[in-house]
Amino acid sequence: MRDEVPICFSVEIEIEVKKLFQRFNASYDRSAYANFHTNVALEKELGLAQMEKILGLPPSKRRVSSIFKKAGDDRRIFANYFASVMVMEEGKRIFKPMRYRVRPKNSQTEIPAKYNVFNARIDALMERKTWRPLFMRNHGLFPFIKFYEWVEHNGKTKLIMFKPEEHTLMWAPCIFDTWESLDKRVHFESFALLTDNPPPEIAEKGHDRCPIFLREDLIDDWLQPSGKTKTQMYKLLKETEPVYFESLFAA
Repeated sequence: MRDEVPICFSVEIEIEVKKLFQRFNASYDRSAYANFHTNVALEKELGLAQMEKILGLPPSKRRVSSIFKKAGDDRRIFANYFASVMVMEEGKRIFKPMRYRVRPKNSQTEIPAKYNVFNARIDALMERKTWRPLFMRNHGLFPFIKFYEWVEHNGKTKLIMFKPEEHTLMWAPCIFDTWESLDKRVHFESFALLTDNPPPEIAEKGHDRCPIFLREDLIDDWLQPSGKTKTQMYKLLKETEPVYFESLFAA
């Protein structure tokens, strides 16, 4: 059973992180992955109710699973799950576990579930107060295999899967923030992937957004925004991989 957020979007990820390291010629932040496991262990020690208090979450009788969730055997993640995100540190590509839904720095409580803070529209990066401090500062790259969305079809709501043709993996630029509890016992990073207007094959299926599939040769430029202008970065985000998205009704 999923908790908290009414889900309208999910992605299937590569759960064998070593494959990601090899694919992107990257290493990983050992301390960041260790911190994730520390958070999981602390939650087991304290219990869900106490962890809710530490995180400033409203008590939920529906919560039956860990707050620090990650993909299961189906490899799908939803908002509030943790997944591997690539960043650039000291000129090197580094993977870290991050939560898929932004928790703003210094926030005492979670942003209410009715607000979408897991997908960031490219045209809102300088408008929404959640995104503004992160754009041009905290950039990452989120690799995944395919994504799912609910669409209207013949008068019914159906789940549809989108996958880039002839690609085993795609990736979307993302922005992230770092959060720490008041008692400093819990800290983690969280991200939102960037979306733009859809290509024709996705629009035809009834969906009005699509994760940005950034051109591969521009990944490092995105990850290192220092010294670039906002105009340059917006132009970069419009440079996408030339792909066609296959689709299949999943439910």
